[in-house]
Amino acid sequence: MNKTVITALALVGIVSLNSIANQAFAQGAAAYPQRPIRILVAFPPGGATDILARILAANLTSAWGQTVVVDNRGGAGGTVGSDLVAKATPDGYTLMMVPSGPFTISASTYDNLPFDTATGFASISLLAWVTNAFIVAQNSPINTVQDLIRMAKEKPGQVSNSSSGNGSLHHLAGEVFKRLTGTQMVHVPFKGGGPALVAIATGEVTFGMASIPSAMPLIQAKRVRAIVVTNVKRSSALPDVPTIAEAGVPLPAGLEMREWYGMVAPLKTPEPIIARLNTEMVKIFRRPDVQARLSDMGAEPAGSTPKELAAQIFNDVRTWAKVVKETGVRAN
Repeated sequence: MNKTVITALALVGIVSLNSIANQAFAQGAAAYPQRPIRILVAFPPGGATDILARILAANLTSAWGQTVVVDNRGGAGGTVGSDLVAKATPDGYTLMMVPSGPFTISASTYDNLPFDTATGFASISLLAWVTNAFIVAQNSPINTVQDLIRMAKEKPGQVSNSSSGNGSLHHLAGEVFKRLTGTQMVHVPFKGGGPALVAIATGEVTFGMASIPSAMPLIQAKRVRAIVVTNVKRSSALPDVPTIAEAGVPLPAGLEMREWYGMVAPLKTPEPIIARLNTEMVKIFRRPDVQARLSDMGAEPAGSTPKELAAQIFNDVRTWAKVVKETGVRAN
């Protein structure tokens, strides 16, 4: 048998093996899921990541008749949970809801991460955009951003701001705000948005930035107030609260202080399973009842292809790297 024939047979064999593998993956996706799915949230309960994950988990459970659970694994600004997912078996049964801030910022604020934020995960879909707000306690004398600036200048180093953790978007937003306003404030990090909000409500800190979905229950209970939203437009959930630009502190061009939330899986999760997850998740977040619930919380429903989310992650890692360099923020 000559070399040409051998080569041809080898190619046919490779094609056949690939075809068999693709068919197996397709059959696996068609039967997926066959056991409970875990959505890991790399933060404590109560924050926007947790809230959105639980909305999705409940609807996936109803749609597929298979239990979908939320597993909170907080620590080190979300990097502990991210590492668990990066090392998990890529079979579609371990997923992670990620907030853009800590997920993409960590690539620059932590040294020697055990995973690659930009390329180390399989993207599924962008699911929602969330507006953030500056929050104060209900009984705080601060009613506007200008009140806050004035207090910080009159009492340098005595005004404190909470964040959901070192190196989080809330942390960087506070540092950017200080630079833009020429103020000095004490940063107080917490292990997630929920604990940070409690610190604001109890007066442990002067103010802090929080996502509107996580702050809304305390706003409605009249335990905290929003004095400004950090988006370029007002939030439909808080229409009377001005934007930060309207309050006299315009952000640098191209810098957004709102966050997106998306779903990722371990790298090498089979594409047919990624496609099935994407289709179902996008469908859920397009349902009128889910969109209405998200809108009431201050979240804007979204959907994307896996490639679009991957591009968003890659671009945000680069954007925040520049801000981290300018502010000198480190998480470790």
